[in-house]
Amino acid sequence: MNHLNSVLLEGVLTDDPRKVELVEAPAGTRLVKFDLASDRYYVGRNGEKKVETVFVPVQCWGTLGDKAIERMRKGMTSRVVGRLRLCKWIGADGSARRGIEIVAEHVEFRSPRSSGKSNPAVEVLESENGEAESAGEPEVLYRI
Repeated sequence: MNHLNSVLLEGVLTDDPRKVELVEAPAGTRLVKFDLASDRYYVGRNGEKKVETVFVPVQCWGTLGDKAIERMRKGMTSRVVGRLRLCKWIGADGSARRGIEIVAEHVEFRSPRSSGKSNPAVEVLESENGEAESAGEPEVLYRI
């Protein structure tokens, strides 16, 4: 029986989406990643307003990744629907690392407010044919 593994996250792209070199993957498999910064505002015990920001890595596989690289830019607000995946990667120092990332199945985004548009249109990207499903479950190895 599968357990529920579903994530909805909204935030701001911290940098432009980037292609990632895969260590072990079938030929033609493409991975694009970006990070979302998501804020949570709350009032602390002393009544002071506070903000907590989390930075979450997002994976886009195949054509979804191609579209993300082509159309998304740093500063855009984005909403991602997907699932969590345990990933392994090789850090810049050569050490093996592990972490949880979101595998995107649906991505919505809009231009940043600073773009001059008063109400920028929302664009939607969808994954096709389960491309993320065939990408080395349950762990993916790549280099940073």
